[in-house]
Amino acid sequence: MKLAFMSSVFPPLTVAELISKARQHGCEGLEFRPEWKQAHGVEVEVSGDTLKAARQAIAAADLEACCLSPGVSFGSMDREEHSRQLANLRRMLGLAREMGIPRIRVFGDPIPDVGRGAREAIYRLQAESLLLAAREAREAGVILCLETHGNFRAFDAGEVLHRAGYPPALRVNWHLGHCLRHGEDVDEAYRHVKGLVAHVHFNIGEEKVMPTHLERQAELLLAEGYSGFFSVEVIKPPDGDQALKAHAAFWQELRKKLSF
Repeated sequence: MKLAFMSSVFPPLTVAELISKARQHGCEGLEFRPEWKQAHGVEVEVSGDTLKAARQAIAAADLEACCLSPGVSFGSMDREEHSRQLANLRRMLGLAREMGIPRIRVFGDPIPDVGRGAREAIYRLQAESLLLAAREAREAGVILCLETHGNFRAFDAGEVLHRAGYPPALRVNWHLGHCLRHGEDVDEAYRHVKGLVAHVHFNIGEEKVMPTHLERQAELLLAEGYSGFFSVEVIKPPDGDQALKAHAAFWQELRKKLSF
């Protein structure tokens, strides 16, 4: 398992500066948040030459651009909105392909909680849209990572993937903090995403998240052979260096404890 961080830890930094921070703090991957006009410039609108230079710089530093995390969401009950989200996802697939990024995070929240079959309906619609998206992602050599986020729990992610038929290019980004805040403990959440996790977000400062929770998450994933990234997702902290330093120290202790 490897450590990465999202560009949102350092919104004002360029790709070269993010590379420097990764090396300073012992990270092996960089995750890019497009659409927020951060200084890294990994955006759909940026020229191919600029993206090629960024890709080469990351590879030369022996790092991986591990995930692209746009705001694409399939939480709406509106089929036309799903079409708009699919169109945006296609743009992101092109960006991921140019950057050699193998994963794209997508959202499934917020899901309705109003009774009268609304939850059933959104599961069906999400499964339909994500199956289509996964087929296109597979052609692009990308895995879509459906995030446990907001009120979209591990249970919900598992249900949607089941209904979509578990396409190879659709997996889960297991952000444990959201599960804990919505009443799923670590082992309960894991039962719904076991064997399906392709990416992980974590934040040691999140509400209800204790080191023992994250240790158990890592232990469960390690036991099944997960070799992907745990990516630090902290949004615009007051001191990015201090935030990443704390997460890197936690990670190193975890590596010693679990021997990976």
